[in-house]
Amino acid sequence: MATLTFEQAAERFHQAGMRMTKARESLLKLVLESSDPFSVKTLHERADSAGLDMHLATVHRNLAEFVEVGIVDKLPSEDNNLFSLHVENEAGAHVFCLDCRNLVPLAGTTFNNGEQLHALTEALMQRGFDASTVRLMLAAHCKTQSCAKGDG
Repeated sequence: MATLTFEQAAERFHQAGMRMTKARESLLKLVLESSDPFSVKTLHERADSAGLDMHLATVHRNLAEFVEVGIVDKLPSEDNNLFSLHVENEAGAHVFCLDCRNLVPLAGTTFNNGEQLHALTEALMQRGFDASTVRLMLAAHCKTQSCAKGDG
């Protein structure tokens, strides 16, 4: 699992024809430091704590562009959108807990050579997709008591 460096992320914006503004640069640094899923509001609060003076709309707009260039992934959520730093070469299925917001990879779900996913792999390849790059994101509620109480 390789995460992007700041330089690699900045290059993605350049290749997409987007400028690296001061606000985008500041938010990108905060996103690259993230280890857990975050909301627009959480990122805005982190920006405020870092002494960055920017509007919530600026955070919204930049996160949408981060998704567009493949720096972050948008996660399913019941109340609002959450985002997670995209990890290159992390194909497979993941489950996102709607309660504790943990993102858990499912063992044995890689799409490039798993027998149980052979039909899906074949269907993707027949339609011109690179099955080794697929990320399947599921969302569910945890059954654990600590999670149900919001203790995470």
